[in-house]
Amino acid sequence: MHPPIFEALENIRFAAGLPPLVLKQLQSLAARRTFVKGDVIFRESEHCDNVYLVASGTVALDMHVHDRGDVRLLTVGAGELLGWTPLFGSDPMTATATALEVTCALEFPGAPLRELCESNHEIGYRLMRQAALALSHRLVATRLQLLDLHPGPV
Repeated sequence: MHPPIFEALENIRFAAGLPPLVLKQLQSLAARRTFVKGDVIFRESEHCDNVYLVASGTVALDMHVHDRGDVRLLTVGAGELLGWTPLFGSDPMTATATALEVTCALEFPGAPLRELCESNHEIGYRLMRQAALALSHRLVATRLQLLDLHPGPV
């Protein structure tokens, strides 16, 4: 049996430190989703209307690279933000997300989430701050990956 959505939100690292009022507002938009190994959650270059917070499990983020095929960029795990693009608008997704194992996530519809951020600036600030932190961590991970691919002189 799964904990109530509010309790699940409290236990997700992305939501750490968010006040109860913000968590309650998020709870009102959230739906629990379970993906089995191999499920594609969203596809690169297609539109996805949902943002996810991973409660458990792992998800691969792959990008198609010309002349190389699909390349694994990152693996997202419990506590992390997945599919942040709909939080900012309706642009196509930049990667394909595939569950690597049974994965439980909280799903938030992008348009109502953006409306909440715009109508309540306190919530908007706090969510965008958390998203910026998550994206900052991803940028650092990408830089480290690039250093591994292109080591300096020996």
